[in-house]
Amino acid sequence: MALFKKKDKYALSKKELARFDGKPLQYAVERVDGVERILGKNGGIAVLNDVIVVMCEAHEVFRCRIEGSVVAELLSGNGVEISGTDDYSGEKRYVIAHYSYYRK
Repeated sequence: MALFKKKDKYALSKKELARFDGKPLQYAVERVDGVERILGKNGGIAVLNDVIVVMCEAHEVFRCRIEGSVVAELLSGNGVEISGTDDYSGEKRYVIAHYSYYRK
């Protein structure tokens, strides 16, 4: 019975995740054993029905399910941290996506 299931205190609601949908990215990196590896540049974030997708240079570099993932904005406000299980490889990944700002 899922009626009395404990709520995950780190889980974001659909409304909170909608803030990240469509955000343009300057670049995205993945942290592995304390070393950052660049995944790509010039992309965006898409929040679909049940997945979060990070796109760079028209290629999908990261996809994870919303359920079981942790999404948090950086303290500086210019990026987001996404950690979750990759849909394709099945391994736990930690991706940091930095927003791009356009001044007018």
